[in-house]
Amino acid sequence: MRCVNLLAMILLSCLPCAMGVAADDAAELLNVIKSADTSDVDRANAFEKIGDVASEDAVETLTSFLDDEKWSHYARFALQKMQGKNVTDALLELVDSLEGELQLGLIDTIGRRGDTAAVPHLTKMLKHSDAKVASASAAALGGIGTVESANALAEALSSEQDADRKESLASSILLVGQRLAKSGQAATAIKLFDQLRTSDLPKAFQLGATYNAMLARGSDGVELLVEQLKSSDQEFFRTGLAVARVLPGESATKAITELLEAESSSDRQALLIQALKDRGDDRARDAIQSKLESDSPDVQLAAIDAIGKFGDESVVPTLLSICNADNHDVILESLVALQGAGVNAALTKAAESNGVTAVSIKALGRRRVKDAVPLLLKLSAADAGEISQEAIVALGLAASQERILDLFDLLKSAKTDGHKEAIQSAIRAAVFRSTQPDACAEALGAMIPSSSGDDREFLLEQLRTAGGKKAVALMRAWATGSDDTLQDDATKTLGRWLSADAAPVLLEVAKGDGKYASRALAGYIRIFRQFELPEEERVAMAAEALRVAQRSSERNAAIDALSRFPCVGSFELALDQLNAKGSEVNAGNAVLTIGRTVLQLDPGKGKAGLEQLVAANVNEKLTDSAKELLSAN
Repeated sequence: MRCVNLLAMILLSCLPCAMGVAADDAAELLNVIKSADTSDVDRANAFEKIGDVASEDAVETLTSFLDDEKWSHYARFALQKMQGKNVTDALLELVDSLEGELQLGLIDTIGRRGDTAAVPHLTKMLKHSDAKVASASAAALGGIGTVESANALAEALSSEQDADRKESLASSILLVGQRLAKSGQAATAIKLFDQLRTSDLPKAFQLGATYNAMLARGSDGVELLVEQLKSSDQEFFRTGLAVARVLPGESATKAITELLEAESSSDRQALLIQALKDRGDDRARDAIQSKLESDSPDVQLAAIDAIGKFGDESVVPTLLSICNADNHDVILESLVALQGAGVNAALTKAAESNGVTAVSIKALGRRRVKDAVPLLLKLSAADAGEISQEAIVALGLAASQERILDLFDLLKSAKTDGHKEAIQSAIRAAVFRSTQPDACAEALGAMIPSSSGDDREFLLEQLRTAGGKKAVALMRAWATGSDDTLQDDATKTLGRWLSADAAPVLLEVAKGDGKYASRALAGYIRIFRQFELPEEERVAMAAEALRVAQRSSERNAAIDALSRFPCVGSFELALDQLNAKGSEVNAGNAVLTIGRTVLQLDPGKGKAGLEQLVAANVNEKLTDSAKELLSAN
């Protein structure tokens, strides 16, 4: 049978290249299927199509293949798609006469058709002497998924004694029950699930049935839920937990919170708190808040984690008072998550107190509390300890555009290397978030000329991040000015600029006779090589770079960049460089690469250009490749 199925897959994979039979010509398809002269591929193709177009006239022909090991799979595939009671009757008439895999396959097809007319016959087959046939029949009834098929399965289970057959029936009952519950027939589904959970089936079935029985009851499932959450059996308890997360209704929340209060096991308390958090019902807040000062670390940690979803400013003092090394991170996340208009004020008040803690400052930063910036600035300047460090980090997150200058002032007065690094990190965060690049540039521009070394490098990096017209204007002034160190640093930074705005300045420097002209040209080439600019603009920039280039290395860098945007314009530029001394090979490679695209865009120009490459005879490899490309097009 495996060989037959493998053949079926191989043949079906060939369908797209099989003969072109009209899909709406059922008679022709039937003739193809019946003909002894038909190839396997053509017959498979016809079987695949006929189920969508055939009428009752095709049933007799198709069912005649059901006892054929080679073609039974194809015939079932076609019959499965056909509508009508006569199809079901024909399949049921044949199913008892088949054996082995052929019979099992046909039972599966009957189930997949979903015709309730098959229920009586399949019900009888539940008692078949062959356990495989009985199991397949149970699965087919499960696939039909109606009240009638469900009742048949339930009745069979109540009288079945064989353990394996009971499991087969139970699997199908679970399937039918789930389908009925989803289709609005919860009462029938509940009866099925209750039958399974109270039967002497393996525990896995009892657990599955109990889970579905609770869900099918909806808000009426609280009593059964409580029963599981009180169970001494861990698997039933965890089944209850899974449902506790999703069972709707105020009564469910109330029941779980009452269980939390009564539960003595710290492990179970923690799990119940997690379930309440996942429910997301605000009515659980008081029960969770009462566990914030629990003696059990696990319970306390679960409560801390959950309260962030429900709490308000009233829990801030408690969270700060219980903070320690073990729960610090969880408390911080909860403080950040807290909702309520008074949370920010409560955190600010805590940070103003003599017993200020690092976690309150971190929370202010993570929450981006702008009103706390004056306090954070004060704490930042106080000393170089942990509080100062955290205040600086928080400033980087909370400071608005107007307060960036304050961060620069802090940088000037940094007391230690660690203090300085923290301030720099804060500045990076603030500049990155800034929506006013020119204001950033103005502040940075006032500091850069008088800075040096690593400090200047840092400030220039922030200017590059800020970007904008003001930043580019400053860079132009320095790159073309008389201060050599500023020229050096500015041209380096422009070469790594984050937008194409730097291109005019780089080109201006490249055209000059200064010692940084070559570096500037490299930066200019980088822009049209890497940035997604309009095609015409990239071609124009490349042409400008080729005109400015003085050395073959500069020219080759520009030529190599042409392949990044293959078009007619870049193709023509590459062709113009075929005779440039020291650039012949680079130009030839570019012509060959870009030519493949140009042959599609403009075949005439593409062929003419490749013929020019052949005539140039740069080297044997390029010439042969160009000839090969021409012959293929």
